[in-house]
Amino acid sequence: MTAVPHIIRRGEIDIIQIDNAACSAEISLFGGHVLHWQPSGHKPVLWMSENAIYDGKTALRGGIPVCWPWFGPIDGKGRHGLVRDRHWTLDTYTEAPQYTELQLSIELSEQDNPWPHPNKLIMQLRLGETLEQTLSVHNNSDAPLCFAYALHNYFHTSKPENIQIDILNNAIFDDSISGETQQVDRGDTVYGGPIDRIYLNNETATLTDRAFGRHITIEKFGSQNWVLWNPGPEAQSMKDVHKNGEQQFLCFEVANTGDIILSPESLLKVGQCIRVVSC
Repeated sequence: MTAVPHIIRRGEIDIIQIDNAACSAEISLFGGHVLHWQPSGHKPVLWMSENAIYDGKTALRGGIPVCWPWFGPIDGKGRHGLVRDRHWTLDTYTEAPQYTELQLSIELSEQDNPWPHPNKLIMQLRLGETLEQTLSVHNNSDAPLCFAYALHNYFHTSKPENIQIDILNNAIFDDSISGETQQVDRGDTVYGGPIDRIYLNNETATLTDRAFGRHITIEKFGSQNWVLWNPGPEAQSMKDVHKNGEQQFLCFEVANTGDIILSPESLLKVGQCIRVVSC
């Protein structure tokens, strides 16, 4: 049923707090950013830095940043798009005993976005025993537009070196650190940092963390890539990563790092569903 969300203020940011029978969660209206999701009986699934900056200007470190309408750094345009460091609108909010649903949206001005990317993005979230996240991308113009994206998942781990991701065995990847392309993951990779890879793979993946005793399964749609990232020792120079924080997460991102072409007056949905089970 329609309900009034519980909103707290953290620094300069409004945060929706959710506590239903199946999970607890937090969503920031700044960045449309999922900060926390913890299904009942499990450890937190997402990692947030203790040094994240809640000034309403700086993109938050941890959780699930939304990178859109491009991924990565682009000369003259900045890094990871336009919506991580802007305020979103809460459109709808409903509660049921086992889940909470909400819709957030953002619409960019032509001044914010003078490039041939869509201006409107809607995000649907359903938070319960699973985390379901859908981006609806609208092209309301009379010309083709393009976009790329990533749901930049920071997964909380016992240690990145402990993670096993079977779906990446024999998968092809580009190494953003060495610049090498068309490499093959032989299944013997240790996922501690520094590591920064873009895999060509559109299949469902499972992160196994036996030290935490759990499998995290991510089912995705509208995504041709997995992005794997951990900064390793470079995190020491990042003011918004707390001491040894890089030993507590592995970024494993649902992404389409190349442009998707969106026809005039059309709509495309992309997203992910995350589930946790004990092992």
